Amino acid sequence: MLFDFLYGINTVTSLFDVNAGHRKVYEIVISSGKIKSSQRINEIIRKAKTKSIPVLFLNHAGFLNYLKTNAEEHAIEAELKSSQGIIAKTSQYSYSDLDHSLRNELKGRRNSLLVILDEVTDVGNFGSILRNCSAFAADGIIISKNRCVGASARAGKISSGALEELKIYSVVNIVSTIEKLKREGFWIYGTTVPEKKGAVPADKISFTFPLAVIFGGEKKGIGNLVSKKCDFLITVETAGAMKSLNVSSASAVILYIIRHFEKEGLNN
Repeated sequence: MLFDFLYGINTVTSLFDVNAGHRKVYEIVISSGKIKSSQRINEIIRKAKTKSIPVLFLNHAGFLNYLKTNAEEHAIEAELKSSQGIIAKTSQYSYSDLDHSLRNELKGRRNSLLVILDEVTDVGNFGSILRNCSAFAADGIIISKNRCVGASARAGKISSGALEELKIYSVVNIVSTIEKLKREGFWIYGTTVPEKKGAVPADKISFTFPLAVIFGGEKKGIGNLVSKKCDFLITVETAGAMKSLNVSSASAVILYIIRHFEKEGLNN
């Protein structure tokens, strides 16, 4: 059996507080020097015991050795610096089933908001987007199975636990998924740079729900085939010398605008 090793207080806390059933927790490992100094770690210990999850206490050297042994190979140094003295040994992340959600919790919901990521490959941006999706109550995130960063321990740490809360759907083909969403009544909004012909500033458009908003990768943005499937192309207007935002910053602005538009519509 393959395991994931998640680290950081917020990430491990989310396994108990907002876990959407993506993984099973097998063990909590704690650096013994952190116990007295952290009320939140003590709370995690209490919650683990109520669920009969083993808690392993290691001295500093033992904890570092455990982390080095199980860290993602490409990110050992980052994990050593940000583990905060706690690790959770879990099953690997289990992605949600989009067809099931469309038949059940998303069916008939007028205000559904999905986020689609087209070739977002930077784990920092991915984790930040997850956090933004949690903050603005996105109903799920759709990623490309082979062309997008996935649900790693680093993504979980950067997302501050949002990875465990949200429904993430891994699909083989983004274009065919967009076509499926359209058949289910979703409007598709693609994001692009301000100078793109036909792009409308996000704060000057009337959004129609249910909707999916697409954010493109760091280098190329959304692909041409994906762009052609969009009902609208939207952008974030800037006022300074910087003409565009990176994908995680743009997602925060646009998701805020969408939810603000929805709120204003309900109040009118």
